[in-house]
Amino acid sequence: MKTKVYPKPLARVTGGLGGEAVLILGSEKTALHDLGMACFNKEMIANLEEVLDGRPLDYVLLSHTHYDHMGALPYVISRWPDVQVCGGQKAAQVFSRQGALDMIVSMGKTAAEFYGKDPEEITAEGVRVDIVLESGDIIDLGDEKVAAFETKGHTDCSMSYFLQPQGIILASESTGVLMEEEIMHTSVLKSFEDSLESAKFLSLLPYKGILIPHYGMLPDHMLENYFDVYIDAAEKEKNLIEGWINQGLTSEEVFEEHKKIYWTEKRAVSHPYRAYKMNTEIIINRMMK
Repeated sequence: MKTKVYPKPLARVTGGLGGEAVLILGSEKTALHDLGMACFNKEMIANLEEVLDGRPLDYVLLSHTHYDHMGALPYVISRWPDVQVCGGQKAAQVFSRQGALDMIVSMGKTAAEFYGKDPEEITAEGVRVDIVLESGDIIDLGDEKVAAFETKGHTDCSMSYFLQPQGIILASESTGVLMEEEIMHTSVLKSFEDSLESAKFLSLLPYKGILIPHYGMLPDHMLENYFDVYIDAAEKEKNLIEGWINQGLTSEEVFEEHKKIYWTEKRAVSHPYRAYKMNTEIIINRMMK
């Protein structure tokens, strides 16, 4: 297993590129934050079994319902059938819709082909939310407590978590993604306004560390200003899109302008172009209404 230094009680169990999977080894119970893509489920489960070292997996904490974050959920449920899956009400609703499940499988197969895996092994069968969370709910792991907070913007089902007493925020994509140090990407699909509010809220928590989606633990020297940097980046992107729309550009033309600035070959290493295109078109079309 490739290792990456994380502060205790966190352990990285990510199986491949795409979304991160991080285990919280509580004094009494364990919780897995996100699961990564379906095509890397075998690698992730092997890593997870190694770190658990015979302990049960008690909880899964979903940040949201996109294929690159929850894709391995069916396989984890199969391996640990008694695990309690935690997510927002919107996440439970998504998993109840066949159309949404079909999209998860479709995107999972695209990722499998992109990374040279077998697309026929991809499934969303059996995904579920056992514990529906609201902002302020607490998951008790023993000496460690995890508070859940809705952080909309990326999706309406996006949740962030705050691990105490360590003071670590496990952030959702609503408050930014670092592709590499100092390079910030927004990931807004539903609402820039909601995303900005989520960032402002999380910035008020007494945090000592931040786990960033697709990246890992934020370097200490970026902690103080991280949310300010994200807010500046989100406001810039929002203003650019609004400006192109106000110039009378079509949605296709707005996308091409966006691609010139925000799509790079380096980004393509961990983010399939189909996903970038679909996500960007969604927010552009929302803003044009």
